[in-house]
Amino acid sequence: MALKKKIHNTEELKQAMNELQSRVEVQELEMKVNYNQVKENLQPTRVAKNTFSYLAETPEIQRTLVNTVLGFILGYASKKAVSLLREDVLDQTIHNLVNHQVTKLENSQPDSLLAKGISLFRQHTPPSSPIYPFVKYK
Repeated sequence: MALKKKIHNTEELKQAMNELQSRVEVQELEMKVNYNQVKENLQPTRVAKNTFSYLAETPEIQRTLVNTVLGFILGYASKKAVSLLREDVLDQTIHNLVNHQVTKLENSQPDSLLAKGISLFRQHTPPSSPIYPFVKYK
């Protein structure tokens, strides 16, 4: 709001004009500073940072965020556990373990009676035998 002041001569008029001019320059400078601050605060990175810092300070949101992350982790872990504990995967794992151990026994001392027996057993086990998957050569 402008101040109403009585002007009686040209000197007072010039002084009032100078005051108004300086007031306009100060206001323009303040507007530019405010504009730059608003522009800087509305950058996407700054908005995201301010939002997440607010979220990090709010206890209810922290609990919700922690519960959500734990839910995702447990869901992923249970999905992996279910896929690893399927019957065919477990069967394949057991077959691999037994076959590896039998091969290890056979190759540890190739001239021993045990190694020769394992080799003969593997060669003469028919594919229709239920133990064939455990003793077959890979």
